[in-house]
Amino acid sequence: MTPVYLAEPDRPFWGFAELLLIAALFIPAVLAGEFAVQAASPYLHIDPKLGFPLLIAEFIGYGIVFIALAVLFARYHRPLFVSLGWTEHTFRPLHLAALGVLLWLVSLVLESLLGVPNIETPFDKLLSDPLSRVAIALFGITLGPVVEELLFRGFLQPVLVDSFGVFPGILATSVVFGGMHMMQNANLWQSGVLITLVGFVLGVVRHVSGSTRASAITHIFYNVPSFVLLIIFGGQPNHK
Repeated sequence: MTPVYLAEPDRPFWGFAELLLIAALFIPAVLAGEFAVQAASPYLHIDPKLGFPLLIAEFIGYGIVFIALAVLFARYHRPLFVSLGWTEHTFRPLHLAALGVLLWLVSLVLESLLGVPNIETPFDKLLSDPLSRVAIALFGITLGPVVEELLFRGFLQPVLVDSFGVFPGILATSVVFGGMHMMQNANLWQSGVLITLVGFVLGVVRHVSGSTRASAITHIFYNVPSFVLLIIFGGQPNHK
């Protein structure tokens, strides 16, 4: 059996100034994506309020953010994805996938214990048509987790860990992660708590492996059961 060596994370060459810059750009970038979709919707004969067009808008927004990150990192003559931790790791993909599914099962139990109310959320409204359900499900088990891991565990977490220590840094990153997802779940505090806990586990995987590729695999397989059920049965998946 090949031994697992814990990574020694590199200190980030960026800091809070770069974090604030990208955070300030994020909302305008998403709004720019929404504007582009709304402008194109009459020609494409689509309702811009449906989930699929909004997914395209979000994708455009993320594209703008990553272009900004690439330009920012180019100032330091450093590659974007490697700098964000998209590197090889010593953990077996099968073990990471199993951890993701186990995390999903544990979250189901915690959801029941916390008594998450069964109400319509903003995310539910995005799933009103079959095309949106399929598109969001596919995004949720492919690019979605990768983008989130690169931004949260690749860009944000190293700065917070370097500044405040391992546990506070991972926890603070997880709180931000949970808070952003809570908004799409009708601001339910139970949802915020659950996704924060999921984010903490992902943060630990990222820290001990030194790789956002490892945390992305775990994240993908945490999402897979929910989105597979979404495609089969419709309705809202478990917290994304």
